[in-house]
Amino acid sequence: MTLVGFQGESGAFSEEAARELFGVAAETRGYTDFDALVGAVDAGEAAYCLLPFENSMYGSIARSYVLLYAHPRVAIVDETRMNVEQCLVGVPGARLDRVERVLSHPVALEQCRAYLASLPGVRVEVAEDTAGAVRTIVAGGDPRAAAIGPAFAAQRYGGTVLARAIQDAHENVTRFFAIALDGAARAPKGRACFAFVLAHAAGSLHQALGKIAAAGLNLRSLVARPRPEHPFEYVFYVELDCPPEFDAAALAREISEESRVLGRY
Repeated sequence: MTLVGFQGESGAFSEEAARELFGVAAETRGYTDFDALVGAVDAGEAAYCLLPFENSMYGSIARSYVLLYAHPRVAIVDETRMNVEQCLVGVPGARLDRVERVLSHPVALEQCRAYLASLPGVRVEVAEDTAGAVRTIVAGGDPRAAAIGPAFAAQRYGGTVLARAIQDAHENVTRFFAIALDGAARAPKGRACFAFVLAHAAGSLHQALGKIAAAGLNLRSLVARPRPEHPFEYVFYVELDCPPEFDAAALAREISEESRVLGRY
């Protein structure tokens, strides 16, 4: 059976997304952080993993791009998106009007800021993972404590959903890269992502983007991240609408000698 990795504990949004993309029968395994997740694919421990790279409220998740650049054997082979519905979860028998403490991941807490402000006197605490927060609350058995996380996790750990869709923006969508060892690609559907380094020279980024426009490709996103070994220099990551027959590698080389296609999907 194909092993698909995800970040977080069992019941996480990422696991739910993995099952939607690879099927409910897929074997899934949680990893503590993005580094361990990508490392598991690079080492051949997991055939695929799901790596979040953009959220409609939070924006681009830069660490995902940096890790892909740092692991040249790993490539993006597919993508999926998931509508993230944050829920307030308590123990069986808990009541919303008696909740005094709420636990969750910092991003989930940020996404539910307005809702939390509407709960007078509630103390907010930070956890490493939304599903882990649900597991902790249910295991603790305190009816005055609740967690923000997936309904999927509430079902997994036997919690009670006290309130649904509590995020500030109801269109809260996360996009995920499915990554695998390079060469294990699924059929590309019309997108490409690549990274490149440019010289510190006037107009260098303008010229790079001009080559993308001249090729007739739509630029979906542009992310810049520092190169730690070269202070105040940057790696640029671009996502393009790119027909499967288009030679993305040739375009990347035309833009910069120091470039790499991170995946076709």
